[in-house]
Amino acid sequence: MQALKLHADWAPRPEYLPSEQELETRNIRNAHMVWHNPRIELGPAPEPELEADQVRVQVAAVGICGSDMHMYEADSDGYMIYPGYVTAPNILGHEFAGRVVETGNAVRDLREGDLVAVEEIQWCGECISCRKGFVNHCEYMGEIGFTIPGAMAEYIAVRERYCWKLDELADALGSAEEALVMGAMGEPTGVSYQGLFNRTGTWLPGHHVVIFGAGPIGLAAEALSIAGGACQVIVIDPSASRRAIAMRMGASRVLDPSAVDLNEALLDLTRGRGVDYVVECAGYADRTLQPLESCLAVNATLIDIGMGGERPTLPIVTYKQRGVQLAGSLGHAGKGVFQNVIRLMTAGRIDMRQMVSERLPLDEAVAAFRRLESREDAKIILLPG
Repeated sequence: MQALKLHADWAPRPEYLPSEQELETRNIRNAHMVWHNPRIELGPAPEPELEADQVRVQVAAVGICGSDMHMYEADSDGYMIYPGYVTAPNILGHEFAGRVVETGNAVRDLREGDLVAVEEIQWCGECISCRKGFVNHCEYMGEIGFTIPGAMAEYIAVRERYCWKLDELADALGSAEEALVMGAMGEPTGVSYQGLFNRTGTWLPGHHVVIFGAGPIGLAAEALSIAGGACQVIVIDPSASRRAIAMRMGASRVLDPSAVDLNEALLDLTRGRGVDYVVECAGYADRTLQPLESCLAVNATLIDIGMGGERPTLPIVTYKQRGVQLAGSLGHAGKGVFQNVIRLMTAGRIDMRQMVSERLPLDEAVAAFRRLESREDAKIILLPG
C-alpha cells in the first residue's frame, strides 16, 4: 500500500538526556529535543497485520493537522517543532475515518462495511490514570500517527474499542462519502470539545468567548461555542483568510492580533465586563494568554489547548484577584466525546466541512504539506481511498 512516512535524524540536543526507555523504543517524550531534519515522503509500506480485537479500516478521509505540520517543520536549528511524543520513522495521520473491510475473530459489534471514525489516543484502560477516568493521560498510551503507524495510508488496523460508527451521520447527510469527511473531523472537534466542556466544568451558555487561532482546532471550538449557547464568539488570528473562514462559520467578530491592543479591544467588545472564556488554540500562549489581564471577567476560565511556542509568563496575581481558572487540555478520548461530537454533526448543530478548503488524493500529500506552510488554508483533507 501507499503511505506518507515521516523521517527524522536521531540527534539529542546537548542539554537533553534521553531516558533508558526513550533510548530503547525511540519513542521520544519531547520530539523538539531529539529529532533533527524532519522530512516526509510518499512510498510503499506493508499492509498492517490484524490482531483478534482489531478491525482493518480502508482509510477514506484523513485530515492534515497542525501537529502533523509541527512534526514536518523544523526550527532554526533544524529540530522538529512538535514538543510531544513522536517515533520516527512513522506513518503520519491521526484525524481519519474509513470503512471496515476485515474484522478480527474477537470483534463483537463492528461488521465489514461499517463506516467508522477512530480515536487517535490508544488508551490502555488499566493504568491508574485510565482507572481514574483520565484516559487522555494514559501512562501506556500509543498515539496513531505519532508513536504508532497512522492513517495517511490506504489501510490501518485499530482496536474495535477506539472506533465510533457513522451510520446515523451518513443517513442524515444522505452520503457515505460526506459522512466520512465529517468523521475525519471528529478528532480535532473532539479536542476542542474536551477543552471547552470537560476540563473545568465552568462552561455556561451566555458566555463571552474568545478563541485564539482559526486553524482547525480553533474553528471547531468556535462551532462548539456557538452550538453551546455562547452569546458572543470572538476569534483572533493573524491570517486574513482564516479570519474570513471564522466569519463564514458564524463568529461574532474577528480580530487581527497585530492590529489591536488585546485588553482594550476585548473590554470594548464586552462593554467593559470582560471575557468569560478564553480558548488558546494557536500554540503561542506567550503571545495570546500572557498579555491578558484587564480584559478578564471575574471567574473567567482560560483553556490552553494549542501545542508549541515559548513558555509564557502568566499574571498569576491577577488570576488570584479575579478568581481566574487556568487549565491545560489534551486529547479527545473518554466521557463520550466522540459520540457527542458525532451526534452534534448528525443533528446539524455543527458542520465541520465548512472549514475544509481542499480535498486531495493521497498522491498529492507532500504538495499539500508544502501548501499548508503558509497557514492560509484551514483544513486539507486527503482521500487515500
